Amino acid sequence: MNNITITGKKPTVEEYIQLRNSIGWKILQYDKIEKGLDNSIYCVCVENQGNIIGFGRIIGDGGTVFYIQDIMIAPSYQRQQIGTLIMRKLMDYINDNCVDDAIIGLIAISELDKFYKKFGFTYNQNNCFYRYNG
Repeated sequence: MNNITITGKKPTVEEYIQLRNSIGWKILQYDKIEKGLDNSIYCVCVENQGNIIGFGRIIGDGGTVFYIQDIMIAPSYQRQQIGTLIMRKLMDYINDNCVDDAIIGLIAISELDKFYKKFGFTYNQNNCFYRYNG
């Protein structure tokens, strides 16, 4: 973990595709990925020796609505607290930029319930929606 860096930046489309592919997520159209990344409010990349190994982003309107999306960690780096680093950086951004009573959420599978609870999110079994209670 000595060479790990975390920065608030957007990955290239190629890096994003490579990371999605490494975790088995469906690969989307190049131009749609590019548009999605460009329209993100805030992106976080985790790199090891210049190679992207983790990513997360915030989408929404930048003032009253924030959704955390695409938390991805390369398989060989999972369970090493990299997801926690990404979430802390994303939550710091949200806490510094949202208004009181803003909508802050994410969609995730129930197996990650314990992880997201550490950051103040509550799981809703009806639609896998988490709501930040901070």
